[in-house]
Amino acid sequence: MSPRSSLARIGPNELLSTDPDVLRMISAVRSPYTKGVFYETGRVTPGEDTIVSLRNDEEHRALRAKMGTAFGGKENEGFGFSAGIDRQILALLNLIDTKYISTATNYRPVQFFEKVSFFALDVIGDISFGGPFGYLNQDTDLYQYNRINDESMPLMNLLSTMPWLAKILYKWPFSMMLPKDGDRVGFGRLMGLVNSLVDRRLAFGAKPQHDMMQAFLNNGMTRSELTQQVFVQIIAGSVSTTTAICMTLLCLLTNPSTYLALQREIDNAVSAGKLSDPVVDSESKCMPYLQAVIKEGLRFYPPVLGLGSKQVPKGGDIINGHYVPEGTQIGMNFFGLMRSKDIWGPDADVFRPERWLEADANRRRRMNVVVDLDFGFGKYQCLGKPIAMMELNKIFVELLRRYDFTIVNPQSPMTARSAIFWTVNDFWLRITRRNRHSES
Repeated sequence: MSPRSSLARIGPNELLSTDPDVLRMISAVRSPYTKGVFYETGRVTPGEDTIVSLRNDEEHRALRAKMGTAFGGKENEGFGFSAGIDRQILALLNLIDTKYISTATNYRPVQFFEKVSFFALDVIGDISFGGPFGYLNQDTDLYQYNRINDESMPLMNLLSTMPWLAKILYKWPFSMMLPKDGDRVGFGRLMGLVNSLVDRRLAFGAKPQHDMMQAFLNNGMTRSELTQQVFVQIIAGSVSTTTAICMTLLCLLTNPSTYLALQREIDNAVSAGKLSDPVVDSESKCMPYLQAVIKEGLRFYPPVLGLGSKQVPKGGDIINGHYVPEGTQIGMNFFGLMRSKDIWGPDADVFRPERWLEADANRRRRMNVVVDLDFGFGKYQCLGKPIAMMELNKIFVELLRRYDFTIVNPQSPMTARSAIFWTVNDFWLRITRRNRHSES
């Protein structure tokens, strides 16, 4: 990649990079770069920082240290995160089996993005707070959270690119429009739920639990830190995982040979007795085509699309042969990076998992390094990455071993908008049981 083509100016004090080495350098553990102003809009409650919005490196490092044990899964009794994910996969399968199986005489289309979002939210509830929120059980958008979240994402995207607008929004009278504890629907209703969860856990005499919230408490999180972290897990954890699952499934359904190749690998593993029910994470990791599909899905549709800008340190820096003054914001161009022909080859715009199997060891190592940037890097790497990867390792096996999926509207399979995360609607699918279901 030529130095000139990998760096672009997009604003008076903002650059955009598609150089993976630069993006890793600015986020490295010992990098003097810090989070840029982009992250200030990561506050859920005005005036209170989250792990996302914290820009001070020392404070950010201290908060991550309090969170590390929880994301290691040791507080979840028995089998770490796996048991909670398995419970919600089974709940999703039960929902499909009881309400959304189509036959020759019974047509039951399903807006699948919504159901996967219910799954992702209930996984977070299960492993983090001792029990699912109830989205799958009730099969409804509780408190209209998803609808209002989708409607607010474009606004958050605007604020993240022009952070000065957020400072206005957080002031009276505009602050009166923000969600608040006590609202009956939407994010404000979720605020009330979160506060009640935290209050119950902090109540005198409350029995210790075996979940992530307990680990946060054991590591000394304050009430404010705990509350803000719950918000981050619900928002970021659910939307990104839902996107990764559904966008990858869309790619499979629009590439029949790839879909059949993955289904064949799953069938062969079932026949050989190599897959448990539900599948174990370690079993999925031994399935090369599945791993290639997951990585190619993360490449083709990066789940998080915000700029994620980092700030050039005092004294400035030389990037790709250009002097960049201190205070400049360096953003990540995820689409440019994940569709770069210099990295992925001339067919970078094609969903082709085989590229991961054909590459030699050095090239595959380089590809892994680049696609991992979807989860950040170094001191800013997403702590939830192991959970997300475990969900991906399990969900495709459990769905494709049991069902066949067909896109209802082939001319327009879904409606998707990029707004920090993806907001998706109208991903309508027809689901039928496979003949092999009884064997699995």
